[in-house]
Amino acid sequence: MFKKMIRGLVAWSMNERHEEDIQISDRAEEVRISASGIRFEVYRANGGTVIETRRNDRRTGDSIYELHVVAGDQDIGEEIGKIITLESLKA
Repeated sequence: MFKKMIRGLVAWSMNERHEEDIQISDRAEEVRISASGIRFEVYRANGGTVIETRRNDRRTGDSIYELHVVAGDQDIGEEIGKIITLESLKA
């Protein structure tokens, strides 16, 4: 019964009358927000949090990784704000 349902679905999807609904664009469009974005990875650690940042160097095309340590008694939101400001000034 399950095989019959799959065959019916495949036959329906291959039916000629549905081909007119499919439109394939011959040009590829890439949507980009910013070429100089900063990516964050947040890791839990004993006694705090480790935040890894990655940004691309426009001149060389290399990825630059940096680690920031936030102690357990610090406000993580405030520290992430400081990291964003610091990384934005470097870019």
